[in-house]
Amino acid sequence: MGCACGKNVAAHVQDPNGVVPSGDSRKKPRTGRATSVTVRLKNAVEVIRKDVFSESDPYVEITAVANGQVLATSTSKVAKDTANPVWNSDHRLSGSTEWDPKKTTIKFSVWDKDVIGSQYIGQADISMEDFIETPDTELLVHDGMGNPVLGTQAPHWPTALRVSLDTRTLPVGWPSPPTVPPPKTYERHIFMITRGTRGDVQPFVALARGLAQYRGWLVTICTELRWKSFVLSNARDVSPGRICFVDSGGDTEARVNSALGQWATKQKSEFMQLMMLANSEAEFFNSATVVMRRLTDLQASPTPVHMVTYGFTVASIGLMVSEKHQLPHVGFFLQPSSIPSRDPNWTAVQAINTHGVLSLIDSIEEKTCTSHDVLGWCKTFAEKNPFAFFNRDKIRGWFDLPAADTYATLRSRGRPIVIPMRRDTFERPSDWWDKIIMTDFIFLRSGAGGSNSLGEPLDGFIERAREAGANLALMTFSSMPVARATVLRCAIKMVKECAFNLRLIYAGKRQLDFVPEAVEACAKALSDEGRFIEVEKADFGVLFPHMDIFIVHGGLGTTVEALRMKRPTCVTGPLLLDQRFWGSVCHQKGVGMPPVHIDNFEQECLKFVNGALDPADPEGWRAKAQEQDWGDTAEDGVKANVDCIAQLLQRHEERSGFESSQPLSEYTL
Repeated sequence: MGCACGKNVAAHVQDPNGVVPSGDSRKKPRTGRATSVTVRLKNAVEVIRKDVFSESDPYVEITAVANGQVLATSTSKVAKDTANPVWNSDHRLSGSTEWDPKKTTIKFSVWDKDVIGSQYIGQADISMEDFIETPDTELLVHDGMGNPVLGTQAPHWPTALRVSLDTRTLPVGWPSPPTVPPPKTYERHIFMITRGTRGDVQPFVALARGLAQYRGWLVTICTELRWKSFVLSNARDVSPGRICFVDSGGDTEARVNSALGQWATKQKSEFMQLMMLANSEAEFFNSATVVMRRLTDLQASPTPVHMVTYGFTVASIGLMVSEKHQLPHVGFFLQPSSIPSRDPNWTAVQAINTHGVLSLIDSIEEKTCTSHDVLGWCKTFAEKNPFAFFNRDKIRGWFDLPAADTYATLRSRGRPIVIPMRRDTFERPSDWWDKIIMTDFIFLRSGAGGSNSLGEPLDGFIERAREAGANLALMTFSSMPVARATVLRCAIKMVKECAFNLRLIYAGKRQLDFVPEAVEACAKALSDEGRFIEVEKADFGVLFPHMDIFIVHGGLGTTVEALRMKRPTCVTGPLLLDQRFWGSVCHQKGVGMPPVHIDNFEQECLKFVNGALDPADPEGWRAKAQEQDWGDTAEDGVKANVDCIAQLLQRHEERSGFESSQPLSEYTL
């Protein structure tokens, strides 16, 4: 299955299926009065069986879409009774209006033809820009929720379409296909596996950039299609190495935004957090055969993989694909509390007070729903559920691997896990194996550098606040689903009732929930007075140094950036998974109060802002924040993590007798 690579680099790699990575020798896009392009539908593999007694009778609808409107469509012939249909048919998509290649997507909908009607199998999409850059490609077929469609027979390889674009038919003025320079070889090839939200993908992109820039290595990131543009946009300027993307299948954002996902993210209990953590890997088992197929293809290519790295949500998948291909592997975990320990103070779930007067419920949950013993039992049931189609041991059996418990195997074999955090971030459990390595916090920085100005209205807001002798607070929840009414009520209370002249900036997504008129009016009045402001986005690198206190959602990046400012910091929000961990870190380090769920924050917010801004520092938060060292604000931690990965690979290769012409720098483990 083909991969996509970053642009604007000096050399390119031909993938095992003939997909040519992108270049930069293209004309500026220009639209015409009418548009037509020719697409060749070649074949499909592993089409799932929809009929009871025979294979499906697949056909494909090919549609050009822009801004939700159908521009043109064409339908293939029906292939009778086959899981591996071959069409080799040309389809001319002609529209009566002009198309913008930047906004046009080609959709391939796969159907099973029945006597009466048809059954939907799945869909594969590719943007016109990507299609021009990779005019001969293979596309993974997804279902309606973004999950990969898998074949009927074990090991249930993913369903995929092979298609091509006749670039000779492109309208005049459209981008031209890139020129293909001679293939380049790379000293090492690293295969990264991660699934989840943007926060799960971003650290891998930062690490990939470092491996490509500092080492000149080739890196392939296997993650969800939603993050393709994010990965490749951060791959354009890397050199001398290379970053490529391959689709893992799945769409975590769609699941989070579903009715069930929204309900789950609003739950406060330790029990629900435990269930989320217990299912964090099992949720992604449907990508196992996709990832195996990706790695198998790469191993047959001119640029085989030398090492696999994986996140904690795909640890079992990372282990099994590495075992199958006998490759060294390294975990890259941003949630250390997912690693088991029997130390009584090392909990899988960090308990918080959410039930108020019903504190007995909190006490019961803390005793019964936070330990690694309980998590281990729940995780085993989720991953070895005999009634589930995706059972960890069943999947391993598909690839002739013996049954295995992932963390027990990692421990017994002494396999490395890298945690991109400083060693003094938390107290290390006494029974962790020595190959669990602490490095440094990793951040994805823009290569272009930044401005010293925030622009209006933030620059003016900050200047007027300082002229008035006011303190400044930042409240931000990133992309977390926090109701706007809740945000405004908390902001109003802090600004109006704080004893120390507080002005507040809220930076984040404005949710579309109902806001009472009185709350909206009060927030507007404070905004008109220059005491409160809402912005969708801000350059935190410029904004943070102006702040006196921080209220954050608890992601690693935002929290550590706040701690580096040496200011009191409080964690609130939905408090999902590692957000509780970072809330506990802030409290244990003495820079803020215990983490508080956003539903309870309105009752607790004055305690934080008054305690943090009181010159007498009654809680000691300001003094503690000043004396701690979380690293320089300019540090991104990339080189420390790159050196660690390189050293681990070097040690493995030395034991295996592998010789290389490229020296690897030392890294003290």
